[in-house]
Amino acid sequence: MPESDKLKSLLYILTGALFVLVLLDKSMGNKNTPTPGQESPSFFSKFNTIGKTNPLSPSSSENKGKQTHEEVMDRAEDEILTELMQNGENSSSEEPISDSNDPEEMFIPIVEMPKSGQPSGPSSNIRLDHSPGEIKLYFLKFYGRGNKSHSRLVQLKRKFDHGDKILFILKELTKGPSTEEKTQGVLNALPNRMEYSKEYSVENGVLKLYLGPDFEASAGPELLKDRVDQICYSILENSELRGIRLYINGKQVRSLGGVGLPIPEVLTKNPRKIATL
Repeated sequence: MPESDKLKSLLYILTGALFVLVLLDKSMGNKNTPTPGQESPSFFSKFNTIGKTNPLSPSSSENKGKQTHEEVMDRAEDEILTELMQNGENSSSEEPISDSNDPEEMFIPIVEMPKSGQPSGPSSNIRLDHSPGEIKLYFLKFYGRGNKSHSRLVQLKRKFDHGDKILFILKELTKGPSTEEKTQGVLNALPNRMEYSKEYSVENGVLKLYLGPDFEASAGPELLKDRVDQICYSILENSELRGIRLYINGKQVRSLGGVGLPIPEVLTKNPRKIATL
C-alpha cells in the first residue's frame, strides 16, 4: 500500500476515535449538570493539565471566560475537517518518486537522428578503424545475495591482431568468458549460438547490425537489457560509432522478446556501473 494511502487510513481511524470521544464527552456533560456559576467539566479540559507543573482544575479562575464547552467541541471538529481537506489535497498532488540510484532501472537512452536534408555533421564521415590493438569486451557478473542480487557489466580485454574489428567483437562475445574468467563469476547473457550477419553497414555514424532470432529468445526483460548492454558497450567502446540499429530476421526491431521490451530506433550505451577483474 502506498505511503499516502496508509496516512489517509490512519487519519480516518484517528478522526473516528476523536468523534467517539466527543460524543462520550457530550453525553457525560448532559448527565452531570453543573451548579449555577460552575463550568461543565469537559473531557478536553482535562488535557489542560498535561505538561504543566501546576495543573489547572476545570474550575480554575484562569480557565474561566476563555471558552465554553460547546465552543471547544466546535473548534475541535473544525480543526479535524480542515486537516482532512489539507491532507487530501497534499496526497493528490504527490507524484511518484523514482529511485535514481537504482542501477537496474530499465532505461535505454535514445539518440536523436538528424532529419533528412540537413547536414549530418562529422559523424557521416566516420570510418571503422580496424588497426590492431586491445579490445574491451563486456560480460556479466552478479553481486549481492537474495533479493539484493543485481548484475553489473564486467570489462574484459582481448588482443586484436588483424581482420574486421566488428566481426571480431561479435565472435568473442559469442564465445563468452574463458574458463578462468568463469571461475571468477563472469557470465555471458548472450545465447551460446548467437547468429549474426557479416554483412553489416554504417550510415551517418550508426551501425546496422543484423542478428538471428536467438538474440531475443527465452529471455525476460532483465536478461534482454543485459544482452543489449553487452552488444552496445563492446562495439561502441571500441569505435567512434554513434549508435546501433538492431535488425532481427532482416527487420528493424523496436521491441524485444515475448515481453515486448521497448527499445529506441538507435541504441546507445545504457548508463550503469562497470566492474573490472
